[in-house]
Amino acid sequence: MRRVVMGHNEAGKAEVLADENVEPITVAMLPGVELHRVWELDEHPSLPVTKAQSAQAGTYFPGPDGVRFGFVTIPPGLSYEPPADVPAELLEAAAAEAEAKLPGMAATFDQDRPGVHTTHTVDYIVVVSGEGRMQTDDGVEVRLRAGECLIQNGTPHAWFNDGDQPFVVAYTICGAR
Repeated sequence: MRRVVMGHNEAGKAEVLADENVEPITVAMLPGVELHRVWELDEHPSLPVTKAQSAQAGTYFPGPDGVRFGFVTIPPGLSYEPPADVPAELLEAAAAEAEAKLPGMAATFDQDRPGVHTTHTVDYIVVVSGEGRMQTDDGVEVRLRAGECLIQNGTPHAWFNDGDQPFVVAYTICGAR
């Protein structure tokens, strides 16, 4: 995905600070899922911006003053439960890979409800393409299509794609107190 970052030069004029591709992050624990971490801050933003930072700030979910912006592609039929015949050492390796590539993400997942995770964030989700659903920990379902949005206020939830096309969402995740 192309990422163009605008900012200011030393004279205060607008300039392109970065024009680059952000490669998707994939992990074995979420087969077929692609995450594009596009812009991440761990502190309150301030202006002017005079240099482009790395696309990835640190932990996947921000702390109270942080923000994350990116895209998630959820493949059709994603299951959060590993096949029963997967050896424990492969599961451990997959968990280590996920923690290395998406620090802190696994800790937000509920061990008793596959796919359900809870964060201390306010999430703004816009469906870019496809259709999918968000399901809460107690079974409330919201179906979403391209052009629709959802605001997630720290509630336990999971994402699913029951269709036959990729379900792509753009997200802005703001850390909350």
